[in-house]
Amino acid sequence: MKWFESVARKLLERKGLQVIETGTSISGIPHIGNASDVIRGDAIRKALLEREADVDFIWVADDSDPFRKIPKGMAGLREYLGFPVKDIPDPEGCHGGFVDHYVEEFLSDLEEFGVEPRPYSATELYMCNAFHEEIETVLDRSGEIIEILNRFREDPLPEDTIFWSPVCENCGRIASTKPTDIDGLRVSYVCQDTEISGGRVKGCGFQGESDIREGKGKLPWRIEWAVRWKHFRVTCEPLGKEHASAGGSFWTSRIISKEILGWEPPLPVIYEFFTLNGEKISSSKGNVITLGDWLRICEPEVLKYFMYKRLNKQRDIKLSSIPSLVDEYDRAERIFFGMEDGDTKEGRMYEFSQIKKPEKLQVPYTLCAVLSQVVSDLNPDEITKRLERQGYVDYSRERLMKRIKLAGEWSRRYGPGCLKFRLIDEEKAEEVKKQLTADERMVLRGIADELDKDLNAEELHKRIYEISRENGVKPSMVFRALYNVLIGKNRGPKAALFILSLDTSFVRNRFK
Repeated sequence: MKWFESVARKLLERKGLQVIETGTSISGIPHIGNASDVIRGDAIRKALLEREADVDFIWVADDSDPFRKIPKGMAGLREYLGFPVKDIPDPEGCHGGFVDHYVEEFLSDLEEFGVEPRPYSATELYMCNAFHEEIETVLDRSGEIIEILNRFREDPLPEDTIFWSPVCENCGRIASTKPTDIDGLRVSYVCQDTEISGGRVKGCGFQGESDIREGKGKLPWRIEWAVRWKHFRVTCEPLGKEHASAGGSFWTSRIISKEILGWEPPLPVIYEFFTLNGEKISSSKGNVITLGDWLRICEPEVLKYFMYKRLNKQRDIKLSSIPSLVDEYDRAERIFFGMEDGDTKEGRMYEFSQIKKPEKLQVPYTLCAVLSQVVSDLNPDEITKRLERQGYVDYSRERLMKRIKLAGEWSRRYGPGCLKFRLIDEEKAEEVKKQLTADERMVLRGIADELDKDLNAEELHKRIYEISRENGVKPSMVFRALYNVLIGKNRGPKAALFILSLDTSFVRNRFK
């Protein structure tokens, strides 16, 4: 079994409606790391549906949290540090606010991945008093909750701790308010200076009262999480390893859920986080790739497969190595279609990563990157003709054309120098030819003669070596010569594959 099938089997032992909850902090730009629990939660949903279970799949925007750090490139939002993120303006000015801008984009991109949870706003849930029963229980039993939380704290919470963070009626900040007293559902507070991760937030000194029923505030995260489980009757929650460490928020929330709110905590699906180009993904540092960014360079199914593969191992998304990820995915495709022997789990992950009915492609991503640059108008018939010369005949043309465009964009943005090129004109080529030795010119003419034969890339590669040795020229010098004659560079794509991707008459004339 794959992990999502194992999770589904455990959930069915619980019986009844299965509710999978996921959530995302909107205090920065939602990125691929934020999407991992949603995409993995969707795999669990699909596994449950296969078993004819009743499933609800929800996503909550954590938009009532304080704005703690400034995303890179958004220095103009510094004055909003400490505000609820729901109240931050849109830095691009095209939406009603920061949250509207990024939530709409995030959910729209998720749809492109075939992932469509039922969305909620934490702020709106508070404003409509959705949690009133759970909040009353929390307030009535706050002493017990303090005792639970203190089990995991070095500095114990005071006995008079009030579990409500009001929004200041005067300045609008939430990070700077300190509750001072509570009377039923009314919390008195003072707005004072405080330190957050993004810097010091100056309080306005206002003293006011917050009526919890109006929803202008929020619960502490560890309590809010348990409250959401009870309210939505959550049975499964994918979550990052940082929440599940010893004393982490998951373990305290599950005690509160069970002992205070009377709800059996959800089954956790714990995963390691991703890194990007070897570093932590961070909006404040600008090391971010969004789902939308991914959709401009690679197929969504490839990322889904990547996320399904290993839950308990930290993996790096290296943008310059996207072809390697696609190669992994293509191998799983071969296993799924019975074209190659392998672990059936890989074929199963491929199947679950699909958005529509699976269709074969099996044209390498790097070859698509080359084709995007040598067939300037991306004429499908011309591309098909060139692929037939290399033995590629059975594939989805729609998928092919999409991959060529994506691979072309990837090569321009992140590809290595050898995959970024343009064919030089005849005048420039003549200058290059003058610098070649007589033997090198002889080898190129020999390669040109091979183009009249029906050779695939492997066979042509072998002949390049043989012709080089027959003429007493090191193959490395031949490769350098042919790249210079074609693209004016010492290195380029794999030579045989590259030559067969070009117009035959063009290469023959250039080499002759």
